[in-house]
Amino acid sequence: MKSRTSELTVGIFVILTGIALFFLAMKVSGLVGTNLRDSYDMTASFDNVNGLKPRAKVTMSGVTIGRVTDITLDPVSRLATVHFELDGKLTSFNKEQLKTVEANALEELRYSTEYTEAAPAKQKEMEKQLLDNMRSITSIDEDAYIMVATNGLLGEKYLKVVPGGGLNYVKRGESIANTQGTMDLEDLISKFITGGASKSSATAADAKSSGESTDTEASFVE
Repeated sequence: MKSRTSELTVGIFVILTGIALFFLAMKVSGLVGTNLRDSYDMTASFDNVNGLKPRAKVTMSGVTIGRVTDITLDPVSRLATVHFELDGKLTSFNKEQLKTVEANALEELRYSTEYTEAAPAKQKEMEKQLLDNMRSITSIDEDAYIMVATNGLLGEKYLKVVPGGGLNYVKRGESIANTQGTMDLEDLISKFITGGASKSSATAADAKSSGESTDTEASFVE
């Protein structure tokens, strides 16, 4: 009886452990549990996204703010277009923060030459247009850039948003213009070898030119 109870206990423990490992693997791989709130889509173009895969995380200041949804190739620019989904709760201003952002934007507008030279009616129109455009802004400024980063030396690839500190912000559904793609180890090795070969060729050419010049001067002296 005790033997059957022990076997049953071990069996239940193995099953529960297997289920826990399964969900842990799904969580780590990003296949479940994104928990994005008020999500919206964004895009960015890269010259190299080697190693980046759909479901990869998107982070800013170490906080996961979204997931990669799709990666396509633009046939015209021949750049990789990465589509990703961001958490609206983490990348949007609250009401008080938005008031401050709008006040800073209006102050910057009023110092511009176009605004000061415009008629009062035109100035009001410019202010209204500015505030309307800021209704769907994100907390990602236009000076920010997004890069393909790596977890550790040989870890998984993900997208990392680096804030730029500007006063103009990217709107929902737009594209982040400043990007930095993957730097392959093969490319680095190739550049190192090519650069070394070029320097060696240049040194040999300089030495040969210097030798010919010395021989010419010696002949002239004789």
